[in-house]
Amino acid sequence: MSRTFTLLLIFSSLATFGQTVITGKITDAIQGEPLGGAHVMIEGKVSGTISDLDGNFMLKTSTPVPFNIIVSMIGYEDKKITIESGSMKLDVALNESILIADEIVVAASRVEESILQSSVSVERIGILSIRETSSDNFYTSLASIKGVDVNTQSLLFRLPNARGFNGNTNFRFNQLIDGIDNSPPGLNFAAGNIFGLNQLDVESMEMIVGASSALYGPGGMNGTLLMTSKNPFEYQGLSAQVQTGLLNVGAPEASPTPMVDANLRYAKAFNDKFAFKISVGYLQAIDWHASDKRNKNDFSDTNYDHYTNPGYDGVNVYGDEVVVPVNMKDFDQDIAEGVAGQSFQPGTPEFDNEVERVKALVPDQLITRTGYPEKDLVNYDTYNLRAGASLNYRVNENLELSLQGNFAAGTSVYTAQSRFALQNFKAFTSKLELKGSNFFARVWILTENAGDTYDAGNSASQLNERWKPSTDWYTEYISAFTQSYIFPGGSTLDNAHRFSREVADNRTREGQVLIPGKVSRPLPGTPEFNSIWDELTGNPRTEGGGLVVDKSAMYHAEGMYDFSKFFKRLSLQVGVSERVYNLNTLGTIFIDTPGNPIIQYQFGAYAQASQPFFSERLRLTLSARWDDNSSFKGNFTPRFSAVYSLDKSKTHNVRASVQSAFRFPATSDQWLNFSLGELDINGRQFQFNVIGGNREVQDIYGLHDGPVFALSGNNPFIGVPETEPYLIPEFRSETVSAFEIGYKGMYFQNRLFLDAYFYHNTYDGFHAKQALVQNPGGINESRFITTVSTNQPVSTYGWAVGANWSLPKGFLLNGNISNNSLSASNTIQPGFQTRFNTPEYRINVSLGNYHLTDRFGFNVTWHWQDEFLWESDFGVADIPSYNTLDAQVSYRITGISSSIKVGASNLLNNYYYTGLGNAQIGGLYYVTLSFDQYMN
Repeated sequence: MSRTFTLLLIFSSLATFGQTVITGKITDAIQGEPLGGAHVMIEGKVSGTISDLDGNFMLKTSTPVPFNIIVSMIGYEDKKITIESGSMKLDVALNESILIADEIVVAASRVEESILQSSVSVERIGILSIRETSSDNFYTSLASIKGVDVNTQSLLFRLPNARGFNGNTNFRFNQLIDGIDNSPPGLNFAAGNIFGLNQLDVESMEMIVGASSALYGPGGMNGTLLMTSKNPFEYQGLSAQVQTGLLNVGAPEASPTPMVDANLRYAKAFNDKFAFKISVGYLQAIDWHASDKRNKNDFSDTNYDHYTNPGYDGVNVYGDEVVVPVNMKDFDQDIAEGVAGQSFQPGTPEFDNEVERVKALVPDQLITRTGYPEKDLVNYDTYNLRAGASLNYRVNENLELSLQGNFAAGTSVYTAQSRFALQNFKAFTSKLELKGSNFFARVWILTENAGDTYDAGNSASQLNERWKPSTDWYTEYISAFTQSYIFPGGSTLDNAHRFSREVADNRTREGQVLIPGKVSRPLPGTPEFNSIWDELTGNPRTEGGGLVVDKSAMYHAEGMYDFSKFFKRLSLQVGVSERVYNLNTLGTIFIDTPGNPIIQYQFGAYAQASQPFFSERLRLTLSARWDDNSSFKGNFTPRFSAVYSLDKSKTHNVRASVQSAFRFPATSDQWLNFSLGELDINGRQFQFNVIGGNREVQDIYGLHDGPVFALSGNNPFIGVPETEPYLIPEFRSETVSAFEIGYKGMYFQNRLFLDAYFYHNTYDGFHAKQALVQNPGGINESRFITTVSTNQPVSTYGWAVGANWSLPKGFLLNGNISNNSLSASNTIQPGFQTRFNTPEYRINVSLGNYHLTDRFGFNVTWHWQDEFLWESDFGVADIPSYNTLDAQVSYRITGISSSIKVGASNLLNNYYYTGLGNAQIGGLYYVTLSFDQYMN
């Protein structure tokens, strides 16, 4: 990483270091009340101050006059004031901000610009919106942004995405917190806000909706979310919040349960030089349950029962997966001859006729082992602990040095190839940053520890194998079926299957043991069950258990310098970054081994130039980035954008951009080595593995040594091999060519803000899952799911329209509609899934008033989204459309600087799910008490 540090030192050396005293008072322009906590910053500097509870402030600076100061506060318009003498006393009256168009964003181009004139689609959620959201927390409110899709797997595990290809893993979307990539290296995607910010420490969230690799690096193909915490110099004092709620109301498999979320933040500055902050948050709840009982083998089947439906494979029932399709006719000859031999002499015509009669009676049938519901296998008692601290030192008015550390731990459940119980996982980040008015240089480290995380689905299958191997279980099942159905006077088909399962399990449907002293299917909660289950979930996968070990780490250094001050009109930024991955799973997830982690290096450099033309009515921006990875070829990603103001006041702007974005394959897509189990039936051994696309992984199984065949339907269990061998393509980076055109404008005396866009994306080297079979029909047949880079392009398109309307008396009406679609021109080859996993249409409408009276406010948000097809390693199914209503009423207790908010997410308690296998999400009814006192 030496080359990066050298460049960072160059950036640092480019920064530069009679005193002016400015005092004043900041008030509300209409009511005249003092505004405590308003920011007073020197334009172009890092230094500044904030007003006290009475609105008074004092700012000392060595900056020579004249210069400008910016006075700002949440919910008010910024005011720029020119300081022309060495000592001034100011009375500053701030006007209330009307619309989001007044806000400044940095996500679109890494430099400050008005959201009205941004060159790409960018959305911002500021402190005021976070405080007044009708959702239970700030992160949940991302679902109200136009064009944004959120996959909710559990209370904590929420994955935002834009422009399609959502899923259980969000590899095409970046999430950065204070510049730190919030994607643990083992997961390689951000697990919502589990490792994120305390609610009280969030200053803003900015999201680029669309391609963003040119500035933010690999992964930002569909979007980038930037979350910024509060600087301790600018946000001082004590803040505390307690939220208590109720969820699982009317849940099919749970009773109403409480939720508590407590957060604390304290910040203090000393002599305008040193400042620190600490924050801590803790959430405790009984999570929503995943209790989808539908049959994965036939979603039209409404018989959710192992005893009358022998091929039943419940979505959230584990251990009943069809590892090998068991066709009863595989046993025809032996069964038929056994029955015929009871009455006829072998070799006689009567014997042969009886054999044929019995063979005609035996139905074709898939049979699964008896499974266990998810609620018996995972701990829904979820918690999330987040703690952070930072120490900031302002070297001078141009430089600020900060040291920051954050820790997170918790328990949750999420869906991947199987359902995983995240038990006591941990993540730690630390960052050292030097920031100037026109540059930054930072280094950070992210480490993770999977704790007691285990694979619940695969462990259930292993549990069945532990108490009775499937070879024995199926033999007993078939023997019992023969006795009860084939022999003369036998029972009905349904009763025969029920009896056969009870014999193989040695338990009745009601759980009673059939034959005392004989091994029986262990029941959840019993010593027999716990003995096997604890051993499985406590031992690593490499030792036959289900425990996942992940102690990976990521090391990163980056910097940027803004050269704009050297030019009259040109804006120029240059940046570099370098990253090291240390993947250490002890072979439980990847192909690494104890003491031999996988090491990967990644380097990037970018530049951006922007130039105004035609009296600054037209602004052209060109960005370009180069990234290299030790396992893949380098990628060049350019972006060209133009913004044209249709009027001199720049309240109507048209934008267009053409760019490319890319991602290196995710670490799991590269190195995964994950067994789904194996079974030996009638002398044939079947192996099932989910493996990475890197050649090093595939060579372990010899996939390049002989012919392999694609499986129709992409199902490794029951897919039929194609007749022609499948040529595995070169595994490479995935790229997208993105085109977007948009418009932003203000109407009705700047009270109505409209934002609309259309986009078209074409993906090349698209990363897709491919089901393959090796030695089909042979004694060592093996089946796989691997990741491949397809040679066929995949195209998508979509549009969105949003409106924010400031109505009389403080009412705000917001609405948006968005579309995301797969192009009909896409050619889908056998065994290929696009996994678009995105509703075609989404609608959000909200109405609110932050100050309906002096103390009361409210907000109501309605969300609707279309049905769509879900494709994943876990399964394929249609996800029904759903709608939710969120609402809150707030009351400000001014005497003690507090507020109380009563509200509900999903007020009408319409249970829904966003992906196959995920928890069913119901209403969350909450009361939030907040305290925010400035202690300067």
